[in-house]
Amino acid sequence: MPKDLFAEFDHTAKEDLPAGDVKYHQGFSSDVTTAGGPVHLSLAFNPSHLEIVNPVVEGSVKARLDRRGDKQGDSVLPVLVHGDAAFAGQGVVMETLALAQTRGYYTGGTVHLVINNQIGFTTSDPRDTRSTLYCTDVVKMIEAPVLHVNGDDPEAVVLCTQLALEYRQEFNKDVVVDIVCFRKLGHNEQDTPALTQPLMYKKIGQHPGTRKLYGDKLVAQGVLGAEGPDEMVKAFRAAMDAGKHTVDPVLTNYKSKYAVDWAPYLGKKWTDAADTALPLTEVKRLAERITTLPEKFKAHPLVEKVLADRAAMGRGEINVDWGMGEHLAFASLVASGYAVRLSGEDCGRGTFTHRHAVLHDQNRERWDEGTYVPLQNVADGGRPSS
Repeated sequence: MPKDLFAEFDHTAKEDLPAGDVKYHQGFSSDVTTAGGPVHLSLAFNPSHLEIVNPVVEGSVKARLDRRGDKQGDSVLPVLVHGDAAFAGQGVVMETLALAQTRGYYTGGTVHLVINNQIGFTTSDPRDTRSTLYCTDVVKMIEAPVLHVNGDDPEAVVLCTQLALEYRQEFNKDVVVDIVCFRKLGHNEQDTPALTQPLMYKKIGQHPGTRKLYGDKLVAQGVLGAEGPDEMVKAFRAAMDAGKHTVDPVLTNYKSKYAVDWAPYLGKKWTDAADTALPLTEVKRLAERITTLPEKFKAHPLVEKVLADRAAMGRGEINVDWGMGEHLAFASLVASGYAVRLSGEDCGRGTFTHRHAVLHDQNRERWDEGTYVPLQNVADGGRPSS
């Protein structure tokens, strides 16, 4: 709610920690009603490192899709808001795009909104800005469509956003809306962009503002009366000052069946003692499950040696090593019904053999078959790792 935001700036909000990030980097979540039913909105916490939040959002969406059993991406929508310079200049953008259509990281397509103020922080001269015409050219690497639209035309922005949403829902792939606009003031309270862009900011200084242009258009069309735009601004400001919701109605008692119940963890300390021990019989059972291969499955000789050693560890014949300890920990979680997600070259390709969690049949004849994941077979009904 607005009152929560204002309380942060007035330093009246309760703080559990003595220090925190600046106010406009903090996240929030709420449930709102729509014509299609209740929708949960979640705004990720975004630090000053700009685009680093991208994989955080995608990971959150992936987890939500997994909880819903949604492999297509129809029930959760990731939306990323970018700055023009950061979108073109930060490597994490390309890294995230490169994973957009992969099996392990697919989230059904992301809607990217680029707030293109044509200056980034201080650079507007095209000879210095980048080596491409558009800041969005980086998405050509995944052939994502880009809709370039003038930010001074709100109706065109809405139309492009609607098209982007329909494209994403139809094809489940990334799409970009490049909103070409301007930044009235500096990127913080001390910045004066006219120091480095005097010509640009002479023009911006003469610009009446997007809201004023659109308000005058609505008055000219007879949609609003002469005082209509100003009255709407005053009403909105009054609602904000009163701490009221600006989206009406916001649900306060709605509970999604997919929501995580954090109640058991509130008021706890990370140093609280917990009994995590397993009975020896369960440890031995899990050890046998993760070292037993299907009939006629031919593992690589190096992998066979690792599995044989682990089987001996499970029988208590030799000491348990670090890799076996990790796999037993994963297996105990999966067998208890907890989802475990493993990713990266260590577990899937075996760069470090002691973390080899995906096994490959050496006699397979097709590239898309012949893999076996022991952790997916530790218990009936246990949620598999991925």
